[in-house]
Amino acid sequence: MILLLLAVSLSSIGVIAWMSYRSGRDALISCVRNQLSGLRVAKTTALRARLEAARDQVISMSDSTAVIEGTRAFRVAWEELAGKSLTAEEQGKLKEFYAKDFLPELAKHVDGQPVLEQYLPTGAAEQYVQYHYIAANLHPHGEKAKMEAAAGDASGYGAAHGKAQKLFERFVRVFGFADIMLVDAKSLDIVYTYQKTTELGTNLENGPYADTKLGAAVRLMRTSRDRDSFKLADFEPYRPNHGLPMGFAMSPVFDGAQMTGILVLQFPIDEFNAMVTGNYKWREEGLGETGETYLVGPDRTMRSRSRFMKENPEGFVKILRDAGRSPAMVNQIERQGNVLCALLVDTPPVVEALKGKSGIMQTEDYRGEPVVSAYGPLEMNSLRWAVIAEMDVGEAQAPVRELGRKVVTVASAMGLGVSLLALMFANLLTRPLRLLTKGAKRLGAGETDVKVNLNSRDEFGDLGRVFNEMADSIRLQKEKLEEQVRENQELLLNILPASAIAQRQEGDEKASRQFADVSVLFSDVEGLEDLSAKVGESKSLSLLGDLISAFDESAEKLGIEKVRTIGGSYLAVCGLSVNRPDHARRIVRFAQEMTHAVAVFNREHQAELQLTVGVNSGPVVGGVVGRRKFLYDLWGDTVNIARKLAFGHQGDAILVTAPMRERLGDQFQFSGPRRVEVEGKAALEAWNVVG
Repeated sequence: MILLLLAVSLSSIGVIAWMSYRSGRDALISCVRNQLSGLRVAKTTALRARLEAARDQVISMSDSTAVIEGTRAFRVAWEELAGKSLTAEEQGKLKEFYAKDFLPELAKHVDGQPVLEQYLPTGAAEQYVQYHYIAANLHPHGEKAKMEAAAGDASGYGAAHGKAQKLFERFVRVFGFADIMLVDAKSLDIVYTYQKTTELGTNLENGPYADTKLGAAVRLMRTSRDRDSFKLADFEPYRPNHGLPMGFAMSPVFDGAQMTGILVLQFPIDEFNAMVTGNYKWREEGLGETGETYLVGPDRTMRSRSRFMKENPEGFVKILRDAGRSPAMVNQIERQGNVLCALLVDTPPVVEALKGKSGIMQTEDYRGEPVVSAYGPLEMNSLRWAVIAEMDVGEAQAPVRELGRKVVTVASAMGLGVSLLALMFANLLTRPLRLLTKGAKRLGAGETDVKVNLNSRDEFGDLGRVFNEMADSIRLQKEKLEEQVRENQELLLNILPASAIAQRQEGDEKASRQFADVSVLFSDVEGLEDLSAKVGESKSLSLLGDLISAFDESAEKLGIEKVRTIGGSYLAVCGLSVNRPDHARRIVRFAQEMTHAVAVFNREHQAELQLTVGVNSGPVVGGVVGRRKFLYDLWGDTVNIARKLAFGHQGDAILVTAPMRERLGDQFQFSGPRRVEVEGKAALEAWNVVG
């Protein structure tokens, strides 16, 4: 009857649990899919509204009196510049700007080495404006728009530029565009740029940037006959901006019935990224730890930033390399620091979205991870982008797994309850023995906090009380032993480095070892005798202890190991127990902290202590000295040279060897060199760390 009761009850619980799980699972999966689809639609709507706003802004600006008159003035001034020419000195400065400023920055973000002759302006007008407004412009790249008037430019172009710069500065500030350009509709010369980048004065039909998407869109716009025409140039690596991605919107400028120019506005790419990524607040948008939304262009490369590149650039690049992605593509992403127009996303959702379709599917993303992906197109002015909202399958289905665990837990609890009720009477007789057996097993397994609760007044109760007393005694003995072990370990750590302790525990009592490359510091505090005479020996010893404690705190903070102290001498090492690639930088930083501690000590106690520090890097031998009363010490030329540097100078100083000076590079400021005599060796060059 007990077995029949259990079978019926457990079967009923199982059926109900399975039905509840199926219903909840379907609801949760539907919720995640709807969330991704809704987020994708919301991003698409917001981006379309921003593009439409950009369209309205460029059309309105191109039809304004200020832009029309500005275009007219620049066309007249541009013709006048055809007769201008630069002096040989000015031409040299223009060439120097390209060779030393522009091309090195461009080379950081493009494949290969840019050729100077491909970018250097050749036309008279082009050379004139690039010299006066770019090469002679003292503001750095990205801030050259701050120059309203060029020194030495008394031409009509200078007058037209002064008026336009003030006007367009307001447009940039109000509408948030990154740059504004004016292109002559007849010649396709870029006669004005707000930001003063190297496309200024170039020709978009046969110049160095004619093969850009901007050039293609401008040439197509020139054939328009509609005053309200509008075109978009998709994001691309734009070389005047040092190869970083840019996009453009443009509209024709009509002076009466004649098209005189083309107004070009550069997209605020950061604003687009902020809209797509939710200003990089993916968690606040409900995308958890792995969800993201992004744009993909017609060439199937990213038009927005990747969450994974933003949060962990090095890890993301490694994922791409491990996945076997194109080395050229991965190198470009690493150079430019983002995935814009570089990362190829050729996944099924992107393919479907670029076909104009919308939907949701489970697939693999550009990392090769399984994701739930909602996709759809964003279309504007014959340009189609794919808008993708994704989340890793593992995270998307996490609520389903949690539901499953809860259903199993509840069902198991119910089944256990039924089982306990059915077996309750059988357990009454065997309960005391089972408790004692279980307690004995736990005690034998090493648990010492075992208690057997037997409150009966019979023999089982007496046995339970004896068992509990035995367990308490074992627990107290174990706690005392563990406390003693901890005290011994802490004492040993105060004497020996962690690596030496490990060697001694393995049986090597001397714990001697060769270390190939560590940084050693030896310091000496001068003036202790004067301090003792001033405050007394007991007081001076106490103050010295405080100073050494300050050294020890700085050492612990910077990962430095103290080897020993004798009086005012202090020996420390970095890279011994823990391999630290930057041990040289850390040890010098520690020396600076020691100097600061001595300065604070002098101010607080009206003392005149001086600290000399010698620092050296190289191989050392470390080991334990003594058997009963032992200490840890270091040997080798590296230690001897550091000691000699510390004792070979009077007054405050942090001296490092020449090889170490080269290793530290420009991480610190140095003075010197000075020559230091070392017994048995040729004199060394030493450098003093400044600051």
